Parts: sequence; C-alpha cells; structure tokens
Amino acid sequence: MPCLRVVSRVALLLGLFVGCGGGRGGDDDDDDGHDAGVVGIASLTISPATVTLPLAPAGDAGGYVATQAFTVTATATDGTTSDVTASVDWWSNDNHVALTDGVATVTAAGPYTVTVSYRAVTATAQVTATLTATGAGAGFDMVDAPKLDGTPDGAQVPTIAYPIAGALFPVNVAPIEVHVQKSDPAQSLARVELTSGAVLAYTFYARCAASPNPGKFANACLISLGGAFATQLAGASEAADIQLTVRLAAPDGSKLGASAPIALAWSKVALSGGLYYWTTAGTGDTTFNTAIARYDFNGDASTPTIYLSSADAPKVPSGQAQCIGCHAVSPDGAKLSFSLGGSLPGFFSLFDVATAVPMQSSFTEKFAGMATFSPDGSRMVSMSYGKLTLRTADSTLGVIEDDLFTSTVGEKVSHPFWGPAGSHLAFVSWTPSTADAMAGYVTGDMVQGGQIWIADSDGAAMQGAPRLLVPRADGVTSYYPAISDDDRFVVFNQSRCAGPANSPNGWGIGPCDGYNDISAALNIVPVTGGPAIALTRANGGDAPLTTNSWPRWSPDHGTFRGKRLYWLAFSSRRAYGLALAGATDDKTKPQLWFAAVAIDADGAAPASDPSFAPVWLPGQDPSFVGPRGNHTPAWTSKVVVIQ
Repeated sequence: MPCLRVVSRVALLLGLFVGCGGGRGGDDDDDDGHDAGVVGIASLTISPATVTLPLAPAGDAGGYVATQAFTVTATATDGTTSDVTASVDWWSNDNHVALTDGVATVTAAGPYTVTVSYRAVTATAQVTATLTATGAGAGFDMVDAPKLDGTPDGAQVPTIAYPIAGALFPVNVAPIEVHVQKSDPAQSLARVELTSGAVLAYTFYARCAASPNPGKFANACLISLGGAFATQLAGASEAADIQLTVRLAAPDGSKLGASAPIALAWSKVALSGGLYYWTTAGTGDTTFNTAIARYDFNGDASTPTIYLSSADAPKVPSGQAQCIGCHAVSPDGAKLSFSLGGSLPGFFSLFDVATAVPMQSSFTEKFAGMATFSPDGSRMVSMSYGKLTLRTADSTLGVIEDDLFTSTVGEKVSHPFWGPAGSHLAFVSWTPSTADAMAGYVTGDMVQGGQIWIADSDGAAMQGAPRLLVPRADGVTSYYPAISDDDRFVVFNQSRCAGPANSPNGWGIGPCDGYNDISAALNIVPVTGGPAIALTRANGGDAPLTTNSWPRWSPDHGTFRGKRLYWLAFSSRRAYGLALAGATDDKTKPQLWFAAVAIDADGAAPASDPSFAPVWLPGQDPSFVGPRGNHTPAWTSKVVVIQ
C-alpha cells in the first residue's frame, strides 16, 4: 500500500522531508534531497508576481469568484532554470484564497499573499481581488434604480444615524443595518454605496423601511443588507476603510439627496464563544422578570436566547424578591453562578450549564453578591459585603481561603475578576462612607473612591501580595476591572463625581459610587502597570454621559492591519440609530454594545486611544417600543449545549 508522508512547514523551510521515501509530487528526488542533475536552488520566481482579479458572480452557488493560474520557475546555482509548478508547496494568508495545482480561487475582495516553497526557498505573489457589483433588497424594482443615480439636489441632505462613523465590525454580525434620517418625508427609495479605492464598488438598492419605534422616529429610513456580504467588506477593509454613502429619493425620483460619506471597516476576526448577559422583561413580555440570556457566536450570531429566567431559578425564602442578580460564567462556559434576591440578602446559586440544574444553592444571608471563576472552573472567588473568599466551585462551595487581601490593602474589596490565562486576579478596594455603613449598604455593589489592584495567581490560588494598578484619584472612582485573554491588559470603568447623579429613588444614586453611574467610561491599562488610557472612540467622546458600563473582553483575539485585535462588550444608554433613543440620564434602559480595540502586536502599551466606535449587538429586543434593559455581559470561550 502507498505510504503516507506528512511534511511540516518547519521541515519545508529547513529543506528536510519527513516520511518513508519515494517521490514528491512527481519530482525526481534522490537520497540526498537534491534534484538529480541540479546542483542547488538559488531562487524561485512565481508568475505573475502581482495580479489584479475582478470577481464575478459565482452562479447558483452565490457569492463571487475569480481564478488565476500561477507558474513557478526555479533557478539553480549554475544558472539553469526549470518549471517546478507541480512540485512546490502552496499556501495563502487567508481562507478566501484556495490553491490547487497552481490555480488560486479567490472568493472575496481584498489584498492577499500567495506563498510557494521549494527546497527551503520561498517566493510570494500579491493578489488583489476587486469587486464591482450591484444588489437589491426584497421588493425593490430595478426599474426604479435610475431615479437614484442622477445628480442629487444639494438642498436635500439625508443623515446617516447608524452605523457610527469610525466603527469596526466583525465579519459575523448580521444583518448590516443602515439607519438614515430623511431630508424629506416623501423619500422612500434608497441607494447604499460601499466603496474602497479600486478594490470595492458595491451599490445596493432598497425601499426604505420604517423605524420599529415610529413614535420617536417618524422620518426614518432603515435599510438592511444581507450579512453574507460582510465577507467582501472584511477583505476590502484590510487595505483601507470602507466609505458608506446613502441616497434617498421620492417614488417619482424627486427629492433626490445624498448623505455625507462616513468611514467604516469590517474585520475578518469574528466574535466567538458565548456572551451571557443580564436582562429585564420588555413591554408585553411577562414570561420572566429578570433573566440570563446568551448569544452563541459560533452559531447564529444575530439572535440571543433566554438561558434562565428568575421564574425558573431556585426559589428564595418567603418575603424575598425572586430575581436573578449579578452573574459569572466559567471560561469554558460549563458553570454559571449568580446572586439571588438582590444585593442585601445576597443569596447564591451555582448552576451546571449543560443540565440547567443547580449544583448548589445557598440561602445563607450575605453569602455572595459577585463571583469569578478560575481558568479551569474548579475554583471561584466570591464577594460578600466587601470580603473576597476563595472557594471550590462545586456542590460544597467549600472555603479554601477566606478574607483575601483585606489586611494587605486595608480596605473593603470587591469586583473580583480572575483572568482567563490564570496569571492574575484584579479587584477593587474602597472605604465605605459613614452614611453607607450606617444604612447597611456595604454590599460591594457601590465602591465610591474605588481603586484597582492586581494579584499574581498560579490559576488555583493567589501568590504573594497584590499591587496597586490604578491608584485612587480625586473626583473619580475606578471599578469593574476585567483582564484580556492574553493577560496583557485590564479594562475598567471610571466615573466622575461631578455627576450627573442617578434618580434619587433608586439603588446606587451617587454620581460616582460605581453602580450604574451615568458618566461611566471605558479605560485600559497594561497588566504590568502604567498610565491608563481612555477608550474615547468606544465611549463616544471625552466626557460621555451614556453609562458605558461592565466591560468584558472577548475570549480570544486576532489581527487587523498588522495590529492585535480584541473585542470589548459593554452596556450603554447611547442611541441605537433610529430604532432606540439614547439618554444622558438614567431614564432609558441600557443595551449591549461592543467595540474593537487594536493594539500594536509587539506588546507595547498604546500611547493613544486604540479603540473604534462601537457596534450594537443585534437581536436584543423583541420590542423597540418597550425595550429590555440588557447589561452585565460575561464572555466565554464556548456555549455549552443544554441537555
């Protein structure tokens, strides 16, 4: 029988071939690894070395495609040449370029590199796939297209309300939504243009859809592009930003207006894993009061599902509120912990996610209000009334070490977060005010004047004394730390004591008590310490008043234009285009957003804001008239299937 030979890329680069002998792709190898009659290989030439390929419709299969055949010539050290196309090894820097027998099949616009290797010598070719295409939404008659292609009336200037200029989208968030404020109520026809230099020119025609919240947005035009097209946008974005422009016109072609362009980008780095978040019921939804919902980004990235409602959670003692509170999920998605009954009683439950059955519930008063898991999910650090406890994450909830760090830092401690890599645990320390202490509000939710610490860990316990990472500063409080998957950065919230404050009849009414603060903003700092950097673009400005809160990193990272790319999920009260109104007070419910953060791959801390404008997570609300309040995201590496 024929023998199987595996050739590693390392072996190729070293000129070594591992296996059981014989030929290689028809090449005449002799035992010393050189071609018979060839002294040695001086260079390889791949032809064409640069090529531009226009993509064309792929037919019934959908999408777009282009092909290019390459030849590879080897030049020997004695100057002779030979065609080695059939003998080289091929690979590309992207899965949208398939290589078979010297032919590249490209399925997305953008720049790509094709690499060949032969006898430890390599060569590359640069391929640029371009796309010029037209699409149309359901119900649009292309007979109306010319009405949108003429010269716009300068007096008619519609405004793009969403996406937010400067946003970076992942390739797997769909559909692509565009919200436009009409310059005239009669406008009902739309043309969306997406362009990027010579790489992309896409025109999409559609009929305007009304806002799902018409009482607040009477003259809105909403356009939805299929999510599959994001593949083309992600490829093109590697070269340059995408320019988005929208035209609107009345049914007879009058009132033709063009918006100003905005710059956007799409990344090939998809959202991954699962995002578990806390949610409230919206208008018309009486199934539950509070609940934990989740997205499965490895499946359908556009629609969350309810994992556990308060009605299905363990029943709290009589007289207490039956509601799910702060939650945490183990990095592998297998275990879920949450408080029950609110912060004051601090009841607690630990769930096996696959069976949706509690492993243990504790109705001891003040058991825990927050928790965080070790990387393998076997242990957890729980917080109760300003004290951290290391315990087992099993049916015993057994104490391993009580009262972590209090004697070291000399203050109450809260908001623990154990990094997914296991090397560090971040937390907050604060000194409760006399009024809070007298009122019994030292629950650990509110941490006015908070500062952030970081402790070393071996993944099972803490090692040594913690060090101060973000010192206390006048006029602000710092809280809600989270550590990136690669253990490089800590993201945290900071809010201003100058206010504004929340409504006086709620929990956490202080302007900088670290709970639901209106001025909450996102910041990052290296795990090793140094100046913190405000994520101004993700926040929506230098001094946002939109409650940008509870930031959490994605469970992995990738690259974008040569930088290391992370995603951050958080909650915010900013407006979602022309579907949900925003607020600079606490009168609206928060929604889930995420933003990209791109940092130099060499590991150096950024000197300026590395964030992009944020993106709204799709599918959060069945009703935009009475939306749910969604916040407290927890990101896991996967979504466990419920048995």
